[in-house]
Amino acid sequence: MSDTGILLKTGTNEMELLTVLVDDQPFGMNVAKVQSIQQYDPKLVTKLPASQPGIEGMFLYRDKTIPLLDLSDILGIKLTSNYEREIIIVTEFNNSVNSFKVQGVKRIYRVSWNELEPLDSFVQCNSYLTGSVHVDDSQVLVLDLEHILSNFFPDLALEDVADDVMMKKQAVARDQLEILFAEDSPTIRKGVAKALQQSGFENITDFVNGEDAHNYITKRFAGDSDKNVDNVVLISDIEMPQMDGLSLCRKIKEDPKLKDIYVVMFSSLINPQMVEKCKKVKAENYVTKPETNRLISILDEQCGVTV
Repeated sequence: MSDTGILLKTGTNEMELLTVLVDDQPFGMNVAKVQSIQQYDPKLVTKLPASQPGIEGMFLYRDKTIPLLDLSDILGIKLTSNYEREIIIVTEFNNSVNSFKVQGVKRIYRVSWNELEPLDSFVQCNSYLTGSVHVDDSQVLVLDLEHILSNFFPDLALEDVADDVMMKKQAVARDQLEILFAEDSPTIRKGVAKALQQSGFENITDFVNGEDAHNYITKRFAGDSDKNVDNVVLISDIEMPQMDGLSLCRKIKEDPKLKDIYVVMFSSLINPQMVEKCKKVKAENYVTKPETNRLISILDEQCGVTV
């Protein structure tokens, strides 16, 4: 593996991983979520009275204040030294800008998603980590920043389904769609599936990564020319171990027997640059987490209803 400053091509099943230090332990962040790296200046931080552990305060960034979270506090890592030059990582995802304090920054690695080793399912459900990857003779734990933020700001996880959207299930034949859902986060996977089922989408099959989804879709549809995929919708996250969502979409659209499957990218990374990547792999639509109601509206359109 090597570091790189070159932008990743679309659908290569790779990511760029920024390694940061919490005390002296390396952790990884997806570069796609990082907006900037700042020197920590306590004069730019406003402490919040009676704030919950892990929230450092509000950080003044580009004439705005954004939440500053202390990763050492969140991860339960006691600092072994007095660090005079700490670092703030400013992130942007889920349509939200936030920041995280760390003790240092190492380097950026280009890694393949199939090199990311998922954590045991029980550990994953109870931690702020999404997996680990081997770089430079050491194991780097990859942070689940979405999970971290959702514990402090629950509204950033998933929207509640609006009453008017729920009521449409009486008029829309939502059970006609076959929904395939690829998402590695157990919390998001269960939450979205529950919201869709409550809204009347009954035929849902979920997968923990893009590779499992691709294997299922290929086995189910590609070998049988009589299988109609007109009522099949794939909802896919982008960040997933083994095979990411962009690679999954590219493979489906390149297969003549699968290309008519309607693909919706459902990710915290949706921004103008990522929209262009979604278009390059020929995804029909894209939705930013946590916009569950917009996702359901798109599915309703596939049921033949304009909303």
